[in-house]
Amino acid sequence: MKLQDSKNIHFIGIGGIGTSSLAQILLNKEKTISGSDITRSSITNQLEKSGIEVHIGHNKENVNSSHELVIHSPAIPSTNPELEKAKLLNIKTLTYPEALGELTEEYYTIAVAGTHGKSTTTAMTSLILEKNNLDPTVIIGTKVKQFNNLNFRIGKSEKLVVEACEYKRSFLSINPDILVITNIEADHLDYYKDLEDYESAFIELIKRVPRDGYVIINRDNKRLKALAEHANAEIIEWSDHDTNRIELNLQVAGNFNQENARNAATVGKVLNIPDEDIKEALESFTGTWRRMDHKEVAGYKTTFIDDYAHHPTEIELTLNAIREKYPDKKILTIFQPHQYSRTKMLLEEFGGAFIQADKVVIPNIYEVRDSEEDIKKVNVDDLVNEIKKHKVDAANGEGLEKTAEFVKETHKEWDIIITMGAGDITNIYKLF
Repeated sequence: MKLQDSKNIHFIGIGGIGTSSLAQILLNKEKTISGSDITRSSITNQLEKSGIEVHIGHNKENVNSSHELVIHSPAIPSTNPELEKAKLLNIKTLTYPEALGELTEEYYTIAVAGTHGKSTTTAMTSLILEKNNLDPTVIIGTKVKQFNNLNFRIGKSEKLVVEACEYKRSFLSINPDILVITNIEADHLDYYKDLEDYESAFIELIKRVPRDGYVIINRDNKRLKALAEHANAEIIEWSDHDTNRIELNLQVAGNFNQENARNAATVGKVLNIPDEDIKEALESFTGTWRRMDHKEVAGYKTTFIDDYAHHPTEIELTLNAIREKYPDKKILTIFQPHQYSRTKMLLEEFGGAFIQADKVVIPNIYEVRDSEEDIKKVNVDDLVNEIKKHKVDAANGEGLEKTAEFVKETHKEWDIIITMGAGDITNIYKLF
């Protein structure tokens, strides 16, 4: 049974940033939605408020014969009791990427892919469409401030804007009419063999865009330009050197956000939105959750900034943008690496990413999808020593709790404290 024909749908891992978006969009299509997740979170609370039945914990009783379709996160193992129950009852199952792919068949789909900048570019693109009455439906891997801090938007038009994740080639289920590729740099090396293997996934995605579609790239990026040659669709290129480019005064800092905005603006141009309306929408953009996000911490005069950066390039660009904005301030960076495997593979690159910080503290390495062998290959002190090679003060924070104690004891020494990472680093704010 196809997604669009299913009336009663159950999600395993419904608290995920992508699955929760899809669940609420399908709820709006008058489908009965239920789901389960291991722990309660702000996302599961939001789902329950919207009328979705959410079970905390995975149990075979959560799936029954009334369900016509079960959608699950790719992280859910085949031994999950709810997945096993669905197969026992001959209920069709789809991974989240497969279900998202079926949803894109119902829309004129604008997909945003790339190693860095996907979420912000998706948000910016969505805002351009929303501000210009194109009323898009949106699925995004973060919360957008101007969409009521939600990770989705429900529109009434045929336009869908979606963030396309490359992990395990997930985005190859998507059917894009317009494809934006922000940039490409080796990542997810726990799955991809190397950069060439990683690029091969993007080549396959580029080939999925139909001849009457569009592939949007920055022509100054040689890697993107080479990959785009595989396109059947029309290639739309932009450059900072274009004489007719829209001059932007963004509210979000950093050259990388200017680049994100150029990609989003190019989508607007393809959709025949006037330059002045594209400019107005982009200059109204106030940012997304955990992207240079200012945090209010009671009792502290220090400026706290929280960011999702977890790849060396993202860290370097974010710190450069903050240093540019605050050239004379003392900056403490608390960085939690995401995955032992990524930390080991990119250790040297991580070491050189913190040049703009006055001090770096590494509380721990967030374990996800790591084998016992991965965990043996690298530790916090390895990263601390690599950072020190670049004449940056660095220390082992010895866990989130001790790192929080360090902040409480020394916060008056710092003008800015930045927390970074894709794991549970944000939990440190509960400890201050």
